[in-house]
Amino acid sequence: MKITGVNDFLYSQSNNVYLRKSQPSMPDLMRNLLDSSLYYFSVVAQNGSLTAASEKLGTTVSALSRHIAKLEGDVGAALFERHARGMVLSEAGRMLLRYAQSSLADGQAVVNAIQGEQTRRQRKIKIACTEGFALDFLPNSLSAFYARHPEAVIAIEVTSSDNASRMLVHGEVSIVLSFSLKPEPDVVARLTLPAPVMALMSKDHPLAARSSVALKDLQLYPVLLQDTGTTVRQLFDMACSVEGIDVATPITSRYVASLYRFTQVIPDAIMLTGFVSVVNRMAGDGLVAIPFANALLQQRRLQVKISSTRPLSEFATLCLDHLIADLERANATHPAFA
Repeated sequence: MKITGVNDFLYSQSNNVYLRKSQPSMPDLMRNLLDSSLYYFSVVAQNGSLTAASEKLGTTVSALSRHIAKLEGDVGAALFERHARGMVLSEAGRMLLRYAQSSLADGQAVVNAIQGEQTRRQRKIKIACTEGFALDFLPNSLSAFYARHPEAVIAIEVTSSDNASRMLVHGEVSIVLSFSLKPEPDVVARLTLPAPVMALMSKDHPLAARSSVALKDLQLYPVLLQDTGTTVRQLFDMACSVEGIDVATPITSRYVASLYRFTQVIPDAIMLTGFVSVVNRMAGDGLVAIPFANALLQQRRLQVKISSTRPLSEFATLCLDHLIADLERANATHPAFA
């Protein structure tokens, strides 16, 4: 695994992730935030002797003495009363210690807030997807991920395939799930699976027992379509044009969830969809998905994408691996994809 330094991070080229360098210890951090002499003074005051403080700080007694002498010169008063058994704070020393302790507490609160915000950002995962993924797959998959990682903060943007890729390239999201017909610049497909267009219908539909359906079979039934611009609609329109088929489409919508419900309530309706969009719910809703015999409707591909120029965080990589594994399992459940 090759590691190269990038500011406060290490970049692992083999794993394609950033790893945070080891952070300074809290005493070192507080020493950096507070004037060194004031910090050393507070440690001497807490330990009661230069010898004990030097052992705790890993420095010499003479160095500590110089810091104390500098502070006493700055404030114009002795900060300790020297005794054979140790050092006791003077009145001036007690006043300065209260200030030092207050400054340390304020510094600690600021550091905790900064580190807490950094941790929250590291655990936030932004995902863009087309609506088919948001209908069923992502709620099921991400609920399982959240059960294992309750600290996760997940933001989902439902949009078009083109806009999802744009958001990925511009760094607005970390992971994209979409359907694709062509390669895209500055985007890496971590998973590509066949995602043919399917005919979703009631299990009691006259075509439900078929192993596949032809476009001409749709002419007798109401067909429910997504709006133009989606990969399903693009392929369907092309296939109908090539075959010279005219299909009745009484309802079109940009919302997959609405079309899905119409499929349940309109007699003999057929909705064009991808299998993964409905795999977890169609059986329970009394629906089946039948593949098309048409070659054009087999060309669509499902892809999980990341940026080729912006590495994922370690936590986002966990989520990516989880989504890929779930998609591969869903893909294996349908014989059309074997």
